[in-house]
Amino acid sequence: MTRRPTFPLPLELLDMIFTWARLEPRKETADFGTLVASSSVCKAWRAPAQALLFRDVPISLCHNRRSLLIRSLSECPDLGRHIRSFGMEITSPPVPWGRDPPPEEESLKRYRRRVADFIAILTYAPNLTRVSIDIDGEFDTADISKLVSLNLRHVEVLNWEGRPTSSVLYLLLTLWPSIRHLRVDNLYFDPLPEDRRPPSLHSLCVRDELSEGFMTWLLPTDDMGPLRELHIESPLPSYRIFKDIQAHTPTLHILTVENIPPQSILDALTVLKEFAFREPPRSPFHLPRSVERVGFHPKKDHQRRLQPYLDNQPIGRREKGDGDSRSIDETTGYLTKALTDLPNLAIVSTTRQTPKKIQASLEEFCREAKVEFSVYDRTVVYSPQNKEKGVLKPSTDRVALASRIKTKFALVPKMESMTLDLETDVSPAPRPHYDVPTWGSLALDARKNKSLLYFGFALRLGFLVLLLTTLFLTVDD
Repeated sequence: MTRRPTFPLPLELLDMIFTWARLEPRKETADFGTLVASSSVCKAWRAPAQALLFRDVPISLCHNRRSLLIRSLSECPDLGRHIRSFGMEITSPPVPWGRDPPPEEESLKRYRRRVADFIAILTYAPNLTRVSIDIDGEFDTADISKLVSLNLRHVEVLNWEGRPTSSVLYLLLTLWPSIRHLRVDNLYFDPLPEDRRPPSLHSLCVRDELSEGFMTWLLPTDDMGPLRELHIESPLPSYRIFKDIQAHTPTLHILTVENIPPQSILDALTVLKEFAFREPPRSPFHLPRSVERVGFHPKKDHQRRLQPYLDNQPIGRREKGDGDSRSIDETTGYLTKALTDLPNLAIVSTTRQTPKKIQASLEEFCREAKVEFSVYDRTVVYSPQNKEKGVLKPSTDRVALASRIKTKFALVPKMESMTLDLETDVSPAPRPHYDVPTWGSLALDARKNKSLLYFGFALRLGFLVLLLTTLFLTVDD
């Protein structure tokens, strides 16, 4: 009996290959199909492939996939120690158009089931470091007692979405004092707790109006670890937030805002290294001389607002508070003047939504100043999935990005969904032939994908036959 030849690969090389499948630069999500197939090859490949397969659990898992995941973790609890990132939507699904909403009792039962699934998965993930929650309800007394019994000592990142009351957030901040990076979407504020907040935040990202005392409670001035990153994703709370965190401005290294703050705030940012903004400047401004990375990242609606610039025509009458008319030359002049005064400037970045004339002017400035210039495909947002120190490279240079990914907040391309970096890749994958518990393999239906492939092939063949028949009839005529 001849022995089948084997080609053993070092574990270090396998880890690099599997990591590439998980963070392949040309894709926005991990290639779970490749990881599932790799875990089914042999025992030597199973452990490293499953470690990456279970590392980040998507927030968009449906009920069936959550059940499969819980069953896999209950059958093999060791798989849970690989989980580093976990997110879950604990919300009521939207009601289809034209249908009546489900009874309140049924909705409540579904909500309680989702909360139970959330806590069940947490019990199997002792090494969890990043949690993302989209919730629109509360935890009852039984849920709180279960959460208190969990021993999660490594949670550093909390991404909070939805519109619950803030009492749940107060509870989690107390249960997980190791949190250093917090992103708050929306909150209905309850009275602040009397106890002091235990953790010391390094990064904070806010998206909505916050209560006046919340920031003071969240960021006490006597924190052991100073606040180093502040990301404001909405123009509404900017000025009040700056007032609340005025004592922390001397320690900020990274700042992201919608509108450029007043000059008095900029002057107080004495150690700022990275500054990003979305609205064009309306007057001259001066950045701290310590700044090394600057990003102008307008959104799509900003493109329409800047359309009158494109022909060098003055903007017509605007709403009160918008200032006087200005041209694209004035805007680029404000930007380039502020950049010229930075002795340590290393990188300038924009997005595809930036008007071409502004983008061309910035690129020309960077070329003359010998500064790196980067352009993103889309508007960038901060997410707790990955952290990369400094401004990311443009989309054409994503190969180097995979090896430099860090775990914290990051600049990543924004998807259609708020759960951009936790979406499941449903690319076709072969059904595993090696009996191992993998939630990804159970979620993928290879037969359905194969049927769609055959249908597409038959459709193309039909068009080809129709085209050839038409040509022959034309020649005969």
